[in-house]
Amino acid sequence: MKNITKLILFCGIFLALLMIFSLMMKPQKWFDDKLIQNRDARYVQVTEQPENTIDVLNLGDSLSLCTFNGMDLWREQGFTGFNIGADGLRMAESYYSILNACKKQNPKVLLIESLYLFRYSLGDDTQMLLSQPIYYRVPFLKYHNIWKSLVEIPGVMIYHKGYTINEHIWSYDGPDNYMDLELEDKNQRFTFSWLNRMWFHRIQKYCEENGIKIIIYSAISPMNYNQKRVDAVAQFAREENVEYLDLNQHVQEIGIDWMRDTNDAGDHMNYHGCKKVTAFIGKYLKENTDLVDHRGDPAYQDWDEELVAFDQLVKDMDGISFADIYNQKRKYLKQLKQRERESKRRR
Repeated sequence: MKNITKLILFCGIFLALLMIFSLMMKPQKWFDDKLIQNRDARYVQVTEQPENTIDVLNLGDSLSLCTFNGMDLWREQGFTGFNIGADGLRMAESYYSILNACKKQNPKVLLIESLYLFRYSLGDDTQMLLSQPIYYRVPFLKYHNIWKSLVEIPGVMIYHKGYTINEHIWSYDGPDNYMDLELEDKNQRFTFSWLNRMWFHRIQKYCEENGIKIIIYSAISPMNYNQKRVDAVAQFAREENVEYLDLNQHVQEIGIDWMRDTNDAGDHMNYHGCKKVTAFIGKYLKENTDLVDHRGDPAYQDWDEELVAFDQLVKDMDGISFADIYNQKRKYLKQLKQRERESKRRR
């Protein structure tokens, strides 16, 4: 009994400390200081947005992040959109990303890029069944490795409603009829696991209860989509009674220039391509939803102000990405340290 009492006491103290540390954490400040970047950045940034000001949430892996940007959606339609996805996103993560975003927001539309619906690794996803609900409730565990940013090079990425500008150009020189071809071996996955379906049903139930319309879409990507794969998504959408939009069927209408609009030979869109796709998605949302144009509304004046900063950054980053900026900074710091070491040796 003594050992059991000690164990219970230890667990109680440990949980109490976790909650205290979680309350003391300030992820928004760390994000603003660029100590939180990449996978957790959007998770934090969306919590900084004024209450009930986001109309559209965009969810998915890296394909979703380079296909949709809220600033050009605002420019074109006056709708407010935010990217809440992450590179290599898993279904379990996405469910809690939605819950996190909706703590302060009441979105009308959830866009889901379809590629990550195919992704699963039973070992990783099973582990997330336990980790994700804990991370959601105990932020200290989610951000416990923030110390790494304090000893490494601080981040350089600037997020505009979850979107990061990438103007690097690496042309796609493959065939235009990529939808009729086979995918690379790593992408030969055309079914949805029972685990992914389970998480989707949880997302769907939450959206139904909160009046959020789900629209599944497939990004333009010759490396990740062919007809067989989009047919599988279309069948899934029919089974789940949700809308589906395959952007690959609208390449010409959107005006994609394969020589200029991708940053990695057809895998992901750069900003030039993203701007065109966002304009197309904006028109689709205007025709198929009841979203309201907020332009001219004083309550959304900050969107106009951020658009000015966004457009300036687009000009400043002509032809480059944040990866280029980071590598330049890293190279400079390395040279600086080398000069310091040489100076010490001469002394």
